[in-house]
Amino acid sequence: MRILRLIRAVAANSFSESVRHRFFTLFFVFACTAIYASVLAGVMAVDQEARVLTDFGLAFMELTALAYALFNAASVLPKEAETKTIYLVFSRPVPRWAYLAGKLAGSLLTSALMLAVMGAMHLLLLKVRGFGVPPCYAWALAGSLLKLSVITSFAFFVSLFSTSAVSTMVISGVFWTAGHFASETRFLAEQSGGVKAGVFKAAMWLIPNFQLFNTRDAAGAACALGPAAFLSAAAWVCGAYLAALCLISKKEF
Repeated sequence: MRILRLIRAVAANSFSESVRHRFFTLFFVFACTAIYASVLAGVMAVDQEARVLTDFGLAFMELTALAYALFNAASVLPKEAETKTIYLVFSRPVPRWAYLAGKLAGSLLTSALMLAVMGAMHLLLLKVRGFGVPPCYAWALAGSLLKLSVITSFAFFVSLFSTSAVSTMVISGVFWTAGHFASETRFLAEQSGGVKAGVFKAAMWLIPNFQLFNTRDAAGAACALGPAAFLSAAAWVCGAYLAALCLISKKEF
């Protein structure tokens, strides 16, 4: 129970710091502007206005949350090491695995809050335009949150060996982009032979398949995220967390 209280305390502190941070406000303003832009695009789409409003809004929300999640994950641990805050934390009986788990949980809670607030704003805009809640909307947000969980945990891991927050964000951005081309990588592996096939097959194991979390193009019952999506996200988050724990355990704090 004491360990759980420690994790909860670290997570709550990380969450409150993220929400109070000025960059959270900046990204929130950007999200408002982006969603408003999606309304303008929807007006120009005429017959497909509802579809364009939904797709543009979801895409902008995901990218906005991604930008803040990467910034936060790339800077939170290096910043605490630079300000010596982490030394104060570890001078007390706080296990490093609990500290890392709390920081990761706080970042994921921030991402969930951003998606929830932006989702409410998006639905309000849709209602103003005379449309109801799009089908599979909740599943689409859930899929975005799973993707953000994977990339955030990966960014935490990279930040522990990267030389700067910028390089962490670049590496994580490449990782995010590659994860959306899993089907293409699989196709290339099937069409290639020899060394190239081995490289593509290795990439399939080293890069998450973010298409598992995409429900925007699905319809009916197919829009629900399957067990594979949750298992994949859990495996990647746990794997990145353990890798980060291995690195932070070797650092002299």
